[in-house]
Amino acid sequence: MPHIRFRGMKAEQVANLSQTLPQQLAPSMETSEDNFSFELINTQYFIKGQSGGEYPFVEVLWFQRSQEVQDKSAMIITEKVKALCPQDDIAVIFIPLEKKNYYENGSHF
Repeated sequence: MPHIRFRGMKAEQVANLSQTLPQQLAPSMETSEDNFSFELINTQYFIKGQSGGEYPFVEVLWFQRSQEVQDKSAMIITEKVKALCPQDDIAVIFIPLEKKNYYENGSHF
């Protein structure tokens, strides 16, 4: 936790991010680097009936933090993704999870 999902990116790009992002995000999120998970979701985008229009789309599922931490995390993720991807637009969306609804090995947080 946090779980970070990527769309519109290549496997090698997400692999690269899985090595660098935890080091930068862990201190401000107040979690350890080994708590992060990275997932690449293969997606096909469409625009006006045609395949295309893809761009990096990042979802961060986490136990909610302050707006300041969220803003800083979004900036770090955006900068790292932009360094790997040529697209101008990068979406980062935070999805807060409630600890009472998150179970690991049958026990909630």
